[in-house]
Amino acid sequence: MLITEAIQAHADGQPKKTALVVDHRRLTYQELDKAINEAACELMAFENSFDQAGHTLVGFLLHNSVEFVQYFLAAAKLGLCSALFDPKWADANIEAILEECRPAILVVGIDLLPRLASVPDTTKLIVIDSDSAVPEEIRNHSCEGNATAARTGSTGYRFPRNSTLDSIFYMGFTSGTTGMPKGFLRAQHSWMESFAQAKEAFGLSEADHVLGTGPLVHSLTIYAAIQTLYLGGTFYLPRKFKAAPALAMLEACPITHLYLVPTIFEALYHEAISQTPVFAAPHVKSLITTGDKWTPESKVKAGEVFPQAGIYEFYGASELSFVTVLDPAGNEARPDSIGKPFNGVEVSLRKPDGTEAGAGEVGQIYIRSGMIFSGYFNNADETKQVIHGEWATVGDLAMRDSEGFLYMVGRSNNMIISGGLNIYPEEIEKILLSLEEIEEAIVAGLPDAYWGQKVVALVKAKQDAVISDQDIMAHCRKRLASYKCPKEILRVESFPYTNSGKISRASIHDWLAGRVV
Repeated sequence: MLITEAIQAHADGQPKKTALVVDHRRLTYQELDKAINEAACELMAFENSFDQAGHTLVGFLLHNSVEFVQYFLAAAKLGLCSALFDPKWADANIEAILEECRPAILVVGIDLLPRLASVPDTTKLIVIDSDSAVPEEIRNHSCEGNATAARTGSTGYRFPRNSTLDSIFYMGFTSGTTGMPKGFLRAQHSWMESFAQAKEAFGLSEADHVLGTGPLVHSLTIYAAIQTLYLGGTFYLPRKFKAAPALAMLEACPITHLYLVPTIFEALYHEAISQTPVFAAPHVKSLITTGDKWTPESKVKAGEVFPQAGIYEFYGASELSFVTVLDPAGNEARPDSIGKPFNGVEVSLRKPDGTEAGAGEVGQIYIRSGMIFSGYFNNADETKQVIHGEWATVGDLAMRDSEGFLYMVGRSNNMIISGGLNIYPEEIEKILLSLEEIEEAIVAGLPDAYWGQKVVALVKAKQDAVISDQDIMAHCRKRLASYKCPKEILRVESFPYTNSGKISRASIHDWLAGRVV
């Protein structure tokens, strides 16, 4: 059953059940299905602009809203591809990517219109005002009188265009603060396979009430929303995340699962402990999380706020979907690992000569599953770097222990070669971050006449914390081989970040290169 077919089935079978809650706006499944069909009619009004080869892009430049989900699902229903543009991008990046993608339609928030310096002349606009009705002279078309769709029942429409399992329906973008983000493409079948495997791995069902905490332009949140609606649950989403309103929603609503990243949890935790009495949500059953690895301290703190919740840490990539998962039992047994292969995923760790790495050996992660992406938008060369026949890799490196747990080592393109030896910066960063005085750290290699590359650590100390370079070096020498220890410590007050909130290694490398020159 395709994504919007499942939602229509829920509208027929449980029409009054709440499907979507965005702040104070609620839609039942019947209302959501009607809204999807109305938006599909509006999109079909621009049918003459569609690519007849079946590769029509609908661009989105919106903040979190009911309309975001409505139009995303409408595009999916018609077999169109939703390209999600991040409002956090610089205006120049938005303009450049619009020109590269040239979407047939751009669904844009009225508050973001002033940021559009130019739009391709072939792109039609649908302007959304989530706070009030958009004036008729701004809104391009409505469903009324649109002859391109015919009613087929109380909730259904029949459209001349429909999606299939192989329809490319979603284009997200890799994050980055330098260069142009790359568009990655997903077919419906890859997400539907993900829905089935995640349902089993995370124990999801139609009875769930799920809270998403991030922006819909990020793949974690849009995936969580569509998965919940596909399964028939209720999805909650703030227009903009703030810790206090999120805790109020957790208190007022029967939320069972949270999708979040570690930084969001820390914000929730600090707000929770500031309340009297300390806030706790005993009805939450699971925290589903990805991105940076959770610290042991954060896992302990999670038990204070969510005493009945198991932590499911999954490792994946935009191109690969789910790769591994560390479930609550794995968190007890091997908390430092990234878990075991996800349901339906085959993992191969390959050494540079192509042979399989043994237990304790480092290998590049290759995976085979039904959840792999379809390629990069207009970039066959980059696609070939990831997809190798039935297998795919994004260059991450890992080790496997004798019990099948995997441990992330780093990325092959981050590797430092010093004195002829391979050094993975992520290993050193983990040691640096174990110091309570250090808030953030990144390790990089600088050109060096003797070593080839020397290891340099960029360190941001916590506010009011004091620690000397000598103490940092001594801490590293106790826990690392001598050749892995930083040769130089650089103090920084802040780091550049990618759009997904991670420290941008590319920007760090550019800064270091300029410093050397």
